[in-house]
Amino acid sequence: MTRRLLTTITLIALAASSCTTGAETPDVEIRPFEEVQASEVSFENDPTFPGRAIFRVTTTEPLICAIVWGETEELGNFNNSLNMNGTGIVQHDVFLPGADPGGTYFYRLQGSSPDGTFYTSELMTFTLPDAARADTTPDLGPNLALDATVADVSSEFSEGFAASNAIDGDLGTEWSSAGDGDESSITIDFGEPTQIGALAFLTRTMTDGTATTTTFTATTETGESFGPFDAGNPADRRVAEVDLTATTLTFDVESSTGGNTGAIEIEVYGPA
Repeated sequence: MTRRLLTTITLIALAASSCTTGAETPDVEIRPFEEVQASEVSFENDPTFPGRAIFRVTTTEPLICAIVWGETEELGNFNNSLNMNGTGIVQHDVFLPGADPGGTYFYRLQGSSPDGTFYTSELMTFTLPDAARADTTPDLGPNLALDATVADVSSEFSEGFAASNAIDGDLGTEWSSAGDGDESSITIDFGEPTQIGALAFLTRTMTDGTATTTTFTATTETGESFGPFDAGNPADRRVAEVDLTATTLTFDVESSTGGNTGAIEIEVYGPA
């Protein structure tokens, strides 16, 4: 599967070259990944997100780089660094959703350099350190945000990082702003006046620590503001108790580490 994927990428690159230059298709060189590897690879459990790992490696030159991995030699998962933004980088820090503590996985590294050389590694394995996994979902009744709609948002990085991801109940999706930092905001509409007793803002974050919301506020349609409260994450939700009634509620990032701030999930609960 990985070889086919690498071949597909190669053919796409060659087709683009042929279409733009009209020249004959050049030979493609595939080299060992070790030739551009500047550090040992490392795998660690993400402390903010149970069931997600972080892979790290440094290369000697900027690469469009990815890790293909899975529970068997058929692999099946394909991830790259969110920091690439369409260009090559040398520090590759990659989230691996679905990688469980204590699990052993097969993987292969592959990448492309600016001169068109492709690099790939041998098939290898990694084992994540074992760690206890606890259910951190608070027992507060139904999450009212799941029945709400997004009324407004400061910005969206792309269609794949839409604001609606913040209220879909899926920890595998997230809303990302387009670099709003402390100016990020999202407004959700409950459709009618709703009594609210608790809030949680599960921040998205990048592997380099940017895009992390540290505190947030919540403001009703009448202008009544609550907070700031500590933002949480899937490993530590940090539910904030409130006593308010609102038809719409605007969540503002009050402080952050800057960048494409947003939320994995926003949770709203009724009175205790």
